[in-house]
Amino acid sequence: MNVVVVGGGMVGAGAAVSLAKQGHHVTVIEAGKAAASEGDWDLRISSIHLRNVEWLEELATWSNIRAERKFMYTDLAVQTVDGQRLNFSNTDVDCSALGAMVENNALQEALWGQFSEHNIRVYSETRVEQFDLADRTVALSNGEKLTYDLLLGADGAQSQVAKAAQIGQRGWDYDMHCMLAIADVEQPLPAATWEVFRHQGPFALLPLGPNQACLIDYRSQQQWQEFAGNSDAIKQSLCEVFAPHIGAHTISKFAGFPLRRQRALRYTSHDSVALIGDAAHSIHPLAGQGVNLGFADVQELTTQLAANSLLQALKNYERIRMHENQQMMRAMDAIHVGFRSQHFLPRGLLAAGLTLVDRVAPMKRLLVRKAIGF
Repeated sequence: MNVVVVGGGMVGAGAAVSLAKQGHHVTVIEAGKAAASEGDWDLRISSIHLRNVEWLEELATWSNIRAERKFMYTDLAVQTVDGQRLNFSNTDVDCSALGAMVENNALQEALWGQFSEHNIRVYSETRVEQFDLADRTVALSNGEKLTYDLLLGADGAQSQVAKAAQIGQRGWDYDMHCMLAIADVEQPLPAATWEVFRHQGPFALLPLGPNQACLIDYRSQQQWQEFAGNSDAIKQSLCEVFAPHIGAHTISKFAGFPLRRQRALRYTSHDSVALIGDAAHSIHPLAGQGVNLGFADVQELTTQLAANSLLQALKNYERIRMHENQQMMRAMDAIHVGFRSQHFLPRGLLAAGLTLVDRVAPMKRLLVRKAIGF
C-alpha cells in the first residue's frame, strides 16, 4: 500500500517507520528542515511513558537516540494546593523505570535516521500545494505529484490535511501560558518528575540528568505579560518558585507558549485519510500525555491495518482512538480544574481520593500502570 505522511515530526516519523516495517511504501512530506540534535538540551522536551519507550525499542529507534538527550525517571509525584502529596514509583509496578525525558529533536533525528533503512522517501522543506482526495493524489511545491492509498495527517494542530478533508475542529484556549526553562542545578536531583498545583496554575520539574532539569511554570497570560519580556525578571520569578524545591540553580534558556485544547470532530475521511497526533487532538500538557497519545494513535492504526481492509481499519481506528483520546482529554480538564479549585467540596473529595489511592496498593498500581501506558 502507498502511504503518504504529511508531517515528519515525532508522530509522523514514527508512523512512517512503523508502517514501513509492516511492508508499506511510505513517503514523508515535511515543510521544515530535517531535525538535528546539537549542543545543549533544546526546550522542546517530551515525557515518554514506559510503554512507548518499549515501542521505540521494538522499532529499533531507542538505541539511536543521543544518550545525553534521554534520561530515564523512576518516580513521579503530584501535590495539591493544600500540600497533600502523592508519590508513585517504579517499585509500585515492578518496572525498571516509569518513562524517560527525551529531547524532541533527538527523537525525531533518530526516527529520520531509519528512513533509508526502510526505503522511506522523504521530502523536507516541501509543502503540499494541492490535495485531490477523489483521485488520491497530492501535488507538491517541488512540482511532483504523488498518488496514495492512505494519506496521514501528522501536521499538527493547524492541520492542512484536516482542512483539505473538511474535518472540523472544536476547542478553546485555557487562557494560560506555559513557561519552559532549562536549569543547571548545583545539588544533584533524583530521577523524579513532579508537579505542584497552585491556585494560579501548577509548576513542574522534568529531570534531564543529575544536575540539569526542565522547569515548567503555568500562569495566566496576563501574569506573564506583566513582565513585558524582561528576561531578568522572568528568571528571578522562576527562581523564587523553584529554589525552595531544588536549591541554587542557573537558567540557561527559556521560552513560553499559550495553552489550547483542540480536537478533530472526525479522525478519518474519504475512506483514505486519517489524522494522527496533534492533527487529531491537542491536549493540556500538564501530564505530559501529548506525544504519548500520538504514538498510541500510530500503534492502533498499524495494528488495525495489519488485521483488516483499509476501510475497516480506518473505521476501527477512529472509533477506538477517538474514545481513548477524549477520555484522556476529559481527565486532563478535570485535573486542571479540580486540583486548582478553591472550593471546599472538590478539595475535600480530591484529598479523600488521593488518600485512598495511597493506602490501597492495588488501586495505586492500576493508576501507575495506566499512567505509563499499560
